[in-house]
Amino acid sequence: MAALGLTVDVRSAREDMLVVFKQLAVYGMAFAVFFGSSAIHNERKSRRILAVLAKAVGRRQYVSGLLAGIVIAVSLYCFCMGLTGSWVLGQGGFPVPLLWFMMFSFLLASLLAAAVAVFFSTFMPPLFATLTAGAVLGVPAIITIEFGGKWGYVIPVYPLIDLFLKASFETRWHVDWGVLTLAGGETLLFWLMASWIFARRDIAVAVD
Repeated sequence: MAALGLTVDVRSAREDMLVVFKQLAVYGMAFAVFFGSSAIHNERKSRRILAVLAKAVGRRQYVSGLLAGIVIAVSLYCFCMGLTGSWVLGQGGFPVPLLWFMMFSFLLASLLAAAVAVFFSTFMPPLFATLTAGAVLGVPAIITIEFGGKWGYVIPVYPLIDLFLKASFETRWHVDWGVLTLAGGETLLFWLMASWIFARRDIAVAVD
């Protein structure tokens, strides 16, 4: 994105630059889901999880650590995107406050998606956890797109990134505190459910 900002006339190609910026967000969301789906399996496969839990680290703390790691990684990704977007898209007249709000919404959506993926990873192999998380996150969005209604708010990843996907240089926006609060509450709920299930799993059994 930064390289394009140095080589392309942003004012004449600003819509194309905005499309590239939106595509970058999709990669970040995919990273959060894939990491959340595979983290526990990889730790069990390497037997590292036994060493960690043997040091007075609780199961709930362990799941919290996984989510904290994803938050740190995605936050860094969002911060770099925000800085680059403010410089590149700002040259074309894109509202910088809107861009940073989009980054915050994307971060919250990624955290919720990761929490869903971690929840399924506590009792599913990584591939099935990824597919199931994708279905749970995607089906409400597809129903909302095709038939309308509020199905997207069942797990509000789609409402959080909808502003991002539909953003333009003429977008008028306002902060929807309801969907932000709902996303935060559901993230906490999936964390608690994942911790509850993980506390009852036998993690000493070897995995392939």
